[in-house]
Amino acid sequence: YQRRVRGTKMQALLTLLIICFLASLCLSQPSTGYFLTQAAQNGARCLDGTPGLYYHRAGTGTGANKWYIHHEGGGWCYNIDDCLGRSEGYLGSSKGDPASRVFQGGYFSTDPAINPQMYNWNSVFLRYCDGASFSGDNSTVTTYKGHQLYFRGFRILQAAFNDLLTNRGLNKATDVVVSGCSAGGLATYLHLDWWRKSLPSSAKVVGLPDSGFFLDYESPIKQYHSNMVWVFTQQNSTSGVNDDCIRANVGKEYLCIFAQHVSPYIQTPIFPLQSEYDSWQTSEDLDSTSVQAINEWGRTMTDLVKTNLLKKSQNGIFLDSCHHHCGEWGNIVIDGKNQARAFEDFYNGVGQKVFMQDKVYPCTCLLYTSDAADDLLC
Repeated sequence: YQRRVRGTKMQALLTLLIICFLASLCLSQPSTGYFLTQAAQNGARCLDGTPGLYYHRAGTGTGANKWYIHHEGGGWCYNIDDCLGRSEGYLGSSKGDPASRVFQGGYFSTDPAINPQMYNWNSVFLRYCDGASFSGDNSTVTTYKGHQLYFRGFRILQAAFNDLLTNRGLNKATDVVVSGCSAGGLATYLHLDWWRKSLPSSAKVVGLPDSGFFLDYESPIKQYHSNMVWVFTQQNSTSGVNDDCIRANVGKEYLCIFAQHVSPYIQTPIFPLQSEYDSWQTSEDLDSTSVQAINEWGRTMTDLVKTNLLKKSQNGIFLDSCHHHCGEWGNIVIDGKNQARAFEDFYNGVGQKVFMQDKVYPCTCLLYTSDAADDLLC
């Protein structure tokens, strides 16, 4: 009898392990890398001259013709030495990239409980290797300290789009969510209308930038404004950002590298995920730990969002009061909805479009995994 009990328990355990293994395979389905080698021969190159690339995981079932497109983030390079150093690592080169990668969790999750809107969609991860949020279009190759540097992120973006359209089925898209985090979030603001114009007119297109609404500010030491103006100028980003913004800012085209300035010109519906007290910005843009200064920063952020984004009724936002940068998909709750559920409602035109936490800094942010939880407690 004891042997039968042990045998039954062993069979149950084995069955559970098999189920877990199969589930992990499903949840960890790899994305295939596509190196844009031909496009590199025509000038679309990472900082170090290697080909750009993207990773693609095919959609299934009802998501076969629906697409989540993600611009990778990772800051910017602010001078030639900085760009040279960047070219020798992951964020400036594709030379070390594998043939496939696994993207899971958050906006890439294949679990409908975590990612209810896009769990079975095609997912695309656009590798970031240009240092300018995919905006550069400089035909000149810069030779510096014996190295050749290429500033051509927008050409990589165009090449990736053409390959997706021709070879992966993007031409059949019915739904497209354009996204990215940090510098990739900024790329979403810069390129969302370009994606809309380039995609089939019948496709529904929406922007979902995460932590990309960087304020245009100049602190005495960090000098974010001056650094981004250098990025815009060196990379020749005029043709790689929002066209309407460029036309409206003749003589000050560099303003169009900043999300706060480009956002009024965006015509495509957009639902940003953003902290009003973004931790990267308070450190690297505001460059302050002052509670008063950070609260003023949050008020400025909120005012700009209301003025530049929310005057268009098609737009929404999830603006939380946590001191964080990127991520936290599904962990923060406003008005009874986490980011995933709030975006699902926005995308489908259900309920409210604007979710604003509006808490005073500093908050003791309690992150929840259930959208039934109360709002953040401060």
